[in-house]
Amino acid sequence: MKRIGRVTSAFMRRTGLLLLALLLVPSAGSPQQGTPLGPEFRVNTYTTGRQGLATVASDSSGNFVVVWTSAQDPGYGVFGQRYSVLGTPSGPEFQINSYITGSQGGEDVASDPSGNFVVVWVSDQDPGNGIFGQRYSSAGTPLGGEFRVNTSATNLQVEPSVAADTAGNFVVVWRRMNQAGPANHVIFGQRYAGSGAPLGPEFRVNTYTTVPNYVSSPSVAMDAAGNFVVVWEGPDFGYVGGVFARRYASSGAPLGPEFKVNTEIPWGSSSGVSVATNAAGAFVVVWSSNYQGYYGGFADVRGRRFGRTGAPVGGEFNVASESEGYQVHPDVTMDSSGDFVVVWEKCPQGCAEGDVFGQRFDNSGTPSGGQFLVNTTTTGSQLGPAVASAPAGNFVVVWNGDQLDVSDVYAQRYSSIVPVELMHWTIE
Repeated sequence: MKRIGRVTSAFMRRTGLLLLALLLVPSAGSPQQGTPLGPEFRVNTYTTGRQGLATVASDSSGNFVVVWTSAQDPGYGVFGQRYSVLGTPSGPEFQINSYITGSQGGEDVASDPSGNFVVVWVSDQDPGNGIFGQRYSSAGTPLGGEFRVNTSATNLQVEPSVAADTAGNFVVVWRRMNQAGPANHVIFGQRYAGSGAPLGPEFRVNTYTTVPNYVSSPSVAMDAAGNFVVVWEGPDFGYVGGVFARRYASSGAPLGPEFKVNTEIPWGSSSGVSVATNAAGAFVVVWSSNYQGYYGGFADVRGRRFGRTGAPVGGEFNVASESEGYQVHPDVTMDSSGDFVVVWEKCPQGCAEGDVFGQRFDNSGTPSGGQFLVNTTTTGSQLGPAVASAPAGNFVVVWNGDQLDVSDVYAQRYSSIVPVELMHWTIE
């Protein structure tokens, strides 16, 4: 809790209360409830063909980088664009992959507090698909060449996720398909030092081995000290929509076995899972699933909070629910105080078109205001959102939209919630 210094005189006490009341009165231009900072904007400058699968990462100052898959390679390539905290582009868009034969895509990005960042993606330069990466300095300069993450080059390696700590150490997780036989998918991980040197061998995350084992959608988050948590979708009592997690120390040692996150039994497959942590290691998991006895009629976004020891903080909670249509592909980010933002794609059955929505929560898990529409343009499809926040709580959302072209990458910046946070101050 933030505190104003102790005031001893009655006059100063009244003056302090008056000042606080004035601060809490919103002015015409004051940002509230995460007000948009300017209009939505297009990220990509190359507009021929499809641009999509966007993701985003922010440093401690609020500078951010967006990466996406672009059709401007002979197949598809991975491209990026850096921005200042003010939303001004820092140089032009740039190509990340150096191997350009075939297709490269399915990327993810993580930044350390200083703005150094690492991008990982799927490349077909392995016999199947491999996971490759490229590190960058805060100035956007490549640090070495692209590197392969997975040790085994057999089978298909897909769905990479990456997270970094304050020292720049990072961990990559991914799904390996058909490990030791068909229909047996496995989540693997690989740790790295800030220098880019691997820390130990690749490791298996999930321990459940009964076939068919259709695990998918791994997501990883890392706290300031380098401890990390991996979440994924997997079989749950015969259904494929369970959400599971496993925690690790900064040394890479598991902190206990894998555990189930969801408490409701799903009735269909999940449509994405995401995890975010604060600096101390408390974390929140969000997912989308058909559940509670409905047979494919709709999908809700659900969430569950955990403390830094991995103990649940309450049961699972509702983020977005509709009696018809789908709430899918959620993503979550958490700031230094533990407040968090969830974004997702809301669409009618079939998801031919959709919009991007968001919901903010404070560090007790209480919603801060109502759901908000992220995209300004509502014609066409607005799909596949991702979100990143700075420690102060300002955040940016990116998504794929077909406003002007077949598919482009768009973004919207948001302020932190200064007037709301002032209400937590006390005068003694």
